[in-house]
Amino acid sequence: MDVVLAQNKRIRSPVGSGMFYPEEKDEILRSLRSFGLNEGSGGHAKAIIAPHGAWSYSGALVANAFSSAMGRSSSIKRIVILGPIHDKREKGLFLSNSYSFFTPLGNIMVDREISEELEFTGQYFEINDIPHLGEHSIEILLPFVKYCFPHASIVPVLMGQPSKQHIQDLAHALKTVIKPLLDETLIVISCNLSSNDDSLTARLLAEECLRLFSERNAPALASAILDGRLNACGGALVVSLFDSGLLDNASSCFVADNMVSAVGAENNTVYYSEVSFV
Repeated sequence: MDVVLAQNKRIRSPVGSGMFYPEEKDEILRSLRSFGLNEGSGGHAKAIIAPHGAWSYSGALVANAFSSAMGRSSSIKRIVILGPIHDKREKGLFLSNSYSFFTPLGNIMVDREISEELEFTGQYFEINDIPHLGEHSIEILLPFVKYCFPHASIVPVLMGQPSKQHIQDLAHALKTVIKPLLDETLIVISCNLSSNDDSLTARLLAEECLRLFSERNAPALASAILDGRLNACGGALVVSLFDSGLLDNASSCFVADNMVSAVGAENNTVYYSEVSFV
């Protein structure tokens, strides 16, 4: 009984606050408002792609992505948020067994029922918090989730090093479990476009990645990611989204007018942008 109670109270603590984004509530609210976010107004996107860089570089792009879905705020019950794992040793698809995720704006409940359905449906899913504890790709976006959709729960899914089997398994699970619930669900993918030690190469990779996103060209995108021609951090998750059929009724794709770059780890240039599907 004590074990069950402890699990029911488990809260996933942040690892990136104070580094990638502000640690204090008031400062977060100032940042979100400076990005132009307005509660209760916006578009009706079914799915968005947003970057997971430091807010000082990519925060405005994330805000634009979330704003494109805020017109659905009254109907959204859950947000399926998909992120990559930066630790290249990890392989698989990882759901969380935490009760909630902490943000300075308030905790966000995990939709454990949907998480269990995904695990049951998929072959490579595992409910395991360990990969979630040290990974920032989902966490960086959570204050935006709480601000824009304050009553929604989350279904956090992390993908380790991508493989064809993992991409297909995630696509199948999304189609089976989420498609019937799509009217009350927002899909959020955490993805950076490119990274390279040569800034021009990084830009060209990012431009090609955005082209394939806008065309929803899943086969070409999968091939380029799996053979290493593109290195979008989270790109395999976009392939799963395309293959899932969740966007079959999405009539439009909107890509940001600009990309943003920053110098990341090991002096690599990283490119960010945002995409929404309406």
